[in-house]
Amino acid sequence: MSLRPLVLALLLAAVPAARAHTVWLEPGGGAEYLVRFGGHGGALETYSPEKLVAVMALAADGTPAQAVRIDGGDGVRLRVEGEPALLALHFDNGYWSRTADGASVNRPMTEVEGAVSGVHAVKYHKFIVAWSELAARPIGQPFELVPRSGERPRPGEPLALQVLIDGRPAAGIALAFDEEGREAVSDAQGHASLVVRPGVNRIWAGQRVPLSGDARATQRSTEYILAFDAGPKLSFAVSALIWLAAFAAVSCLPVLTRALRRA
Repeated sequence: MSLRPLVLALLLAAVPAARAHTVWLEPGGGAEYLVRFGGHGGALETYSPEKLVAVMALAADGTPAQAVRIDGGDGVRLRVEGEPALLALHFDNGYWSRTADGASVNRPMTEVEGAVSGVHAVKYHKFIVAWSELAARPIGQPFELVPRSGERPRPGEPLALQVLIDGRPAAGIALAFDEEGREAVSDAQGHASLVVRPGVNRIWAGQRVPLSGDARATQRSTEYILAFDAGPKLSFAVSALIWLAAFAAVSCLPVLTRALRRA
């Protein structure tokens, strides 16, 4: 029995794992945002600015906001006018080919002698700057995570999401924080939920599918990051004070109502 099919399968599986990287935005001060690219655990890596294919900036009412792109040796910065509610990116990390000896090259298989497998790696990102109804609406990304509510999620509470591929619900898509683990999988309606963490949340989702009819690669890898700042988690003491204040307000309501009637 030939070992070639097994070798090809193993190499194919190894390509995306070795090149699992994502793209995301971080506030850079004032009206600027930094386009970050890196691997597991948020480790940063340099990248060619030409790999950033498209940028989208939207105000809370869904109208486009002006985003000025500034390419530099350390990557790309965005300067956004006004008050953006949502920012989105499309990043094409190109073709990565692997040879039988395990070498990985950032070129399509058609340009790499002895290539036995390859992957076309595409990244999408959505950064929710300010929560509103816009956050719960699809913006037309080919692969997209959409919150099912426009209300800002709180740390410790579940965030309901829907996974869309080409605008349609996608089942069986794994979701996790920062590519760590497999914390949720989308159901038949594309629905999934994760418990929100304090501070900045970066929720990852991805899909790897075989390619046919494309000599440049044997597989397409799509990775996605949905990012937002959930704010700090309330301490037990603060939560207790809020609960007591709410209880006191409800308890005093009948008394106030009677006083107003007598007045």
